[in-house]
Amino acid sequence: MPDISKHPILQQISDLIYAIEACGASPELTRAVCLAERLYTPAEALIDASQPQSLPVALGSTAETSLPPMSDDEIELEIRSAGADVAPRIAAGKIDALHASLVVRSHHFPGTTTTVAVAALPDGFVVATGHSACISAANFKRDIGEQIAADNARAAARSKLWELEGYLLRDSLRADAEFIGGSMTITD
Repeated sequence: MPDISKHPILQQISDLIYAIEACGASPELTRAVCLAERLYTPAEALIDASQPQSLPVALGSTAETSLPPMSDDEIELEIRSAGADVAPRIAAGKIDALHASLVVRSHHFPGTTTTVAVAALPDGFVVATGHSACISAANFKRDIGEQIAADNARAAARSKLWELEGYLLRDSLRADAEFIGGSMTITD
């Protein structure tokens, strides 16, 4: 970890990482933390070289990354190589099992090219929805629309399962915490 007292930008990166981690657990949030942590090295090098005007991405910009999305396996490898696997966390196998248990149902709205799908746990709890729509009725094929809507629902459900399981873990850890002055402090 760099010396964050060198420059306010390093403290801002640290604050950003903490804020992302506080949102819960999901592959997207883990990727965001990993990407934010990668800012330390170039930022510190620029500070050390006294050339902060040459930052590759201006603060507050909405530049998109050219990095492809990381798979769950790639995220797991990144977490382990960073040594970020020492505290309780959600196992990918648990998400895989829940995802495999999803029941997906779709519905085509007659007279339209719109299809929706819901992905629910076996107990009926709807985790996520997905949809599809075709621009031209001449190109519409109901089975393709249902498949796309179902795939979208499954993808959204996988992400939501990480979030929900992260919340459950965080809530279970709350039993080990004290609330002092409106903030949470973890105790041993």
